[in-house]
Order: sequence, then C-alpha cells, then structure tokens
Amino acid sequence: MCEGKGFAAIEQEVGALRVHQLRLQNPVKSRVLAVKAFSNVHTIVHTLEVFYVMMQLAIGTYTISMKYLFKRSNRNTYYYRRRVPADLADQYPKPFIEISLKQNDKSVAAALYQEKHRLVEEQFKRLRQGLPKHNVLSNYQAAIALLAKHDLTEADAKASTQGAEEAKQTFYEDVDNTIRDRSSEQDYAAYRHNEAPFPHHLLDDTQRSALAIAQGEFRLTASAYPAEYLRITGRINNRRNVNEANNVMNTFIAQCGDRAPADYSRSDINNFITASLKTKKSATVQRNLKSLAAMFNFVTLQLDIKVDKQHCFEKFYIPSLGDDEETREDFTEEQVRLIRNMPSSKTIEIDCMIHLMLDTGLRVKECCGLLVKDINLEAETPHLVLYKNNIRGLKNKNSQRLVPLVGASLIALQKLTKAELSSYLFPRYVLETENEVKNGSASGACNKRLEALLGDSCPTSHCFRHTMQTRLRNAECPKDKRNEISGWAKDVSDKYGSPSDLRIKEKYLLDTF
Repeated sequence: MCEGKGFAAIEQEVGALRVHQLRLQNPVKSRVLAVKAFSNVHTIVHTLEVFYVMMQLAIGTYTISMKYLFKRSNRNTYYYRRRVPADLADQYPKPFIEISLKQNDKSVAAALYQEKHRLVEEQFKRLRQGLPKHNVLSNYQAAIALLAKHDLTEADAKASTQGAEEAKQTFYEDVDNTIRDRSSEQDYAAYRHNEAPFPHHLLDDTQRSALAIAQGEFRLTASAYPAEYLRITGRINNRRNVNEANNVMNTFIAQCGDRAPADYSRSDINNFITASLKTKKSATVQRNLKSLAAMFNFVTLQLDIKVDKQHCFEKFYIPSLGDDEETREDFTEEQVRLIRNMPSSKTIEIDCMIHLMLDTGLRVKECCGLLVKDINLEAETPHLVLYKNNIRGLKNKNSQRLVPLVGASLIALQKLTKAELSSYLFPRYVLETENEVKNGSASGACNKRLEALLGDSCPTSHCFRHTMQTRLRNAECPKDKRNEISGWAKDVSDKYGSPSDLRIKEKYLLDTF
C-alpha cells in the first residue's frame, strides 16, 4: 500500500502514470496502470478520481485506517468498500463489501468508517470460528436502543397508560420528521389527512421495529427466533447451540415458510411432520418440534410478544412415534471379557474412557469434562462426583450423582489420575476456550477402538449404558438404585437394556408357590 506517501512517491511507483489535479492525459491507460500498480488495494478502482480521494485520506490524519474509504467522482457520498477475503468468498453474495456511510463530510465519514471497519472485521472473525455472520444486534435490540435515545425505557415503550403515551411523543415526532423528509409535500399531506396508508416503507428497519414496540404491535418471524433465543440465554457464542438452533429452524422454514409463530396452522405442522418422517426418525422429528416450541415460548415471553404466545407447536401428533427406533445391542459376556483384558493402546485416554463406561454406565459426554478433583479414590468407597460444570452440562437433574468405582472403572481412573495429564481427566476432548466438550470425537474414537477389538458389527460406546442396565437388572438391583447409579430419569430406565435373565424370572415364579 502507499499509505502515508506523498504524490511524488506515488507517481514514482506508478511509473508512467502522472497525477495532476485530477486531470489525466490518457484517462483509460492511466486507470489500467493505477489498478496494476496498486493491486494489493482491496478494491476495484472504477475511476482515478476514486483512487485520488483514497490517497488524499491516506496521507492525511487517517493515514493507515482509511484504506477502505472511498468516494466516487460522480457522487458526494463516502463509502466503506473492500474485497471479501478468499476464504470467506462463499459467505457473501458479491466479491466486494460496499457500505454507504451516507456522509459527504470527510471528518464525519472517517468516524463512521471506524465503526463499520470494526463490525466487518468482527464479522470475518466470527465466520472463521464457524459462528453466524452477525453477533446479533437484532431489530429488537436496535429498536430498544433507539427508544432509549428518546428517554424511553423498554417498560415505558410497551406501556399504554396516558403518561407513557405522552412520553412517546418525542419519538413519534422524530418518526414524523423522517416521513416528511423522505416524501413529497403531496404524499405527506395525504398521509397526514388519512387519505393514504401509513408509509412504513419510508422508515428503516430499526424505526419500524421501535414504532411497533411503542404501539404494542411488535412481532418476529420464525427466522429471527434462534438469534434472539441464543442472545437472551447467553449461548450466542456456543457453536454447537448456534448450529442446532439454526438448523432446526431453517429446516422448518424451508417446508412451511417464514412467518410469525401464531400464523402457522396445525396443517403446517402436520405437513412438516409428514415431510420430516421421510428422512428422519420419529424421535428426531419430535425433538425438533420441541426445540421450535421452546424457542417460540421463551422469546415471546421474554419480549412480551402477546399475539404469538399462543401457537400450534404444542401437543402435536407424530404417527407411530418410537416404532422406528433402533434397538440398542448389549455387549455379550465374551465381549465384556475381551474389553476388560484389551491390550493398552497409544491413547491412554481412550482405553480408560472405555473401561470407565464399561463398569459405570456413564455417557460419553459425561466422561468428557470430568475433572481430576471429581475423583475420590481415598474414600472408603471410591467414587466419582458427577455434576454440571462450565464446559459440560448434564442431560437432566437425575444425571447429577455419586457413582461408585469398581472393577475396570476403578483401575482405569487410578491409572489416569496417576498420569496427571491435566486438571481434566480427558483433556484431549475438552475445548476450554469455547466452554464445550468434543463428545462426538470421543465417541468416534471409542467406537473405532471397539471395532478394532471386537469386529465391525460390534455394539457402539453408547451400548455400555444399555448393557449396564441389563447387568444391574440381572443382579436383581432395585429399580431406584439402578436409576441412581446411571442417572436415568424416572421410568426412562425401562427403555434400556434387555429383559431380565430367565433364571431370575424363574426364581420369582417359584417363590410364588
């Protein structure tokens, strides 16, 4: 770049190109030379006049920070313009980002430029992290901020008392001024005399949203709910939560369109269920609909969107729910023996995780995120304490529990804590900077290890929970104790494992004589 250089230096770099008071001897040839000479400038130079303005700003007060500020020769308005980085090209509809600063005053434009540049850089950073393009400042947030400029709190804006309506007058006057500035005298008069409908199109998105809030008419279409839900719950930077919320909503919108929750009918939901069942399991369809309902319920409650609090996303019917569920296979006694005696691999964490799940029935995700301090090997009954922490949640309240350590699980944790790999038991599967665990990767690694030991058709790592239920059932362990050991919710354990051994059933039948 040529920031900070005088015109003599610029002229020298360009070579034959001569800049003289915005007049060129050969404008076409000079423009080509300018583009070639400054190929590292992230813009297409449409005219030398644009190029000249950029250089003037570059050699002035704003030497380095102004490289994306432009002003076309045929317009007085300044623009923020830059090429989209190659690695993000598929995230943008055009090869350039161009934002009008709506200012012809250089000093004002410079101030606006700084904010636009910060937002664009932040956008690039988020995309490279796998997050949505915008760190959502939703229409709702922006609208509340606009109302605050008129000394209106969120509660004041939504109130309908006489005092609240009087407080809104300065905001209404500002809206009216905008309409007057953006319409002809004739159109404005027609609107003021109720001879024409309210000109919503003359307001920007923020103004329209603020006006809707003030009039008690604010609504969101379905596509806006994931961002609001994630923002309010503080999960906007959690990649997994973001992807899950957006994916389920996008799938629904693709089938039923983008409308406000209360505008969907029961037939819309039934059509979604029918279409989804062609490619998804019934339990997955149920889970997706529950996710949609949760987002709609939470956001409408938090933002007080009264009209959309009542919707059809409750008590839906899914034909043959659960009938297509795959039966999890238990590990056989021989397979359990082979796992107990499996040779050590290069990855001690995987070996220990498999042994831990074998004799505790822990979920893969529960293993990931365990801390060394969660293990008490010195107690009379060695055990681990399972609780929700900053990187790993638990499935339900029953999942928080004390789990005795016996057999392979005890030996595994003795070995792992002695190794002192980290404060985490399985640091390989912890993303501490993002406050999450890589349970999918851990599950894949465990399954690969099991396949190498038992063959391709062997049960998966999740089957340890099913096998544990069967083992406990056959050991005549009472149901409440089975639930406490493996963290099952009430009656959920009935869905796990195989029926009791025939010998145990026979024993209880004989006891009836």
